[in-house]
Amino acid sequence: MATSLKFNPIIPCPTRQRNLQTRHVALGAKAFRRSDFDGFARRVTSGEAWKDAWRTANEGFEQLLYETKKAAERIDRQYSVSRRLYEVSQAASDRARELDREFELTQRWRNLSLDFARNWPGYRKQFNNFLETPLGKSSATVFFLWFALSGWMFRILIFATWVLPLAGPLLIGAFANNLVIKVKGSSIFLYCNFI
Repeated sequence: MATSLKFNPIIPCPTRQRNLQTRHVALGAKAFRRSDFDGFARRVTSGEAWKDAWRTANEGFEQLLYETKKAAERIDRQYSVSRRLYEVSQAASDRARELDREFELTQRWRNLSLDFARNWPGYRKQFNNFLETPLGKSSATVFFLWFALSGWMFRILIFATWVLPLAGPLLIGAFANNLVIKVKGSSIFLYCNFI
């Protein structure tokens, strides 16, 4: 099918096209050399950006703590939460004292711990004698394999990784105090026997 229209392509002016091309190139190069990027790069290299980020994070955290404290105070005034918690804790401690008096739990625990401490050397000797037998060696091996393969060993190690840095100084102090008392007591005992 033929048309009667004549094709007249638009021929661009060469100078106008050249100006457009240079303008696009200039805009593209300038987009990567913007002053805000340059300023940000300078602030990062100097460490000022990190200080600003740390400062705003601290301010945000302090604001969150402040808002949380105010909300807790408002809830406490409105619903008297602290008074109710105090009443519940008092009721629980009263009930615990009643159960202790009724079943003599504290006295039984004290007797058990003293009895165990008194008999501990005998228990340890019996256990060591059992472990020296073939049945004891095989049961110790089976227990260790179960302990390692069931995951309990790794649970205890993970728990110790989180707890020991916090509880370690307390345990070391208690152990050192106990050791000093024992050393003093044994040195006095040795001194009395020597005389």
